[in-house]
Amino acid sequence: MNGGSYRFKFGPFACTALSDGSLDYPLKNFFANVPLEQIERALRERGLPLDHITTPYTYLHVDTGEHRVLVDMGAGKLGPHTGRLRQSMQEAGIDPAVIDVVVITHAHPDHIGGALDDGGAPIYANAHYYMCKGEWDFWASDGAFAKVPEHFVTIARAKLAPIQERLVLVDHECEVLPGIWAIPAPGHTPGHMVVAVRWQDEQLLYISDTVLHPLHLEHPDWLPVFDVLPKQAAASKRRIFDLAAETGALVMGQHFPPFPSLGHVIRQGGGWRWQPIVPV
Repeated sequence: MNGGSYRFKFGPFACTALSDGSLDYPLKNFFANVPLEQIERALRERGLPLDHITTPYTYLHVDTGEHRVLVDMGAGKLGPHTGRLRQSMQEAGIDPAVIDVVVITHAHPDHIGGALDDGGAPIYANAHYYMCKGEWDFWASDGAFAKVPEHFVTIARAKLAPIQERLVLVDHECEVLPGIWAIPAPGHTPGHMVVAVRWQDEQLLYISDTVLHPLHLEHPDWLPVFDVLPKQAAASKRRIFDLAAETGALVMGQHFPPFPSLGHVIRQGGGWRWQPIVPV
């Protein structure tokens, strides 16, 4: 495993976890409705810092044999330790020019911030892009300004406009390519999606921001500040993680430490528990 990439096989697919770096968040951003002492107790029990959450930014590349698929495009220059996706791809021997499909789970800055080069041109110039129609409609609407910070809207519009002509909008669960599925999981944003890689009766679930931290699995009522539609987010969380637990799916928790953010989800009480796979 290189520092920024981790290769693994899933059925016939050659998969790579790719790091774009990491970012520190205030506790209140991840656990907006939880008393501070309760959060600190949970973090202390796990040997984690008590004053911030460090989250990795992990993305997925899938080589199907016929197609080269990238799920989300990194954060770009969002923070001092982000913007490393292209370096990680280079380490893994992945040329951005051969990416022919990009699936955008949602249009938050840490998922589309790396869409363009310094000149404003698409980095994945030969790709077709797939995104939920409800997601596009939300960020294009005036109502978005009342739901999210203004800079989220301006970033989304700036990053999406140059790829609009190559953008395919979907409005239901669908097979984007053989074995690659887009699954609506609204709530975090109105058009948030999960991506499933399916082979026979097995699947790999890239959960994107269905939850942001393993503690959100153990405590489903602990909510981040970022969910635009909390009730829908709760329903999507229940559906996606019940599915993951019932099927024994391999899960990529995009913000789950440690990199490469892979593991399994098992039922625990009224929620679930994260079981990370730590490569040797």
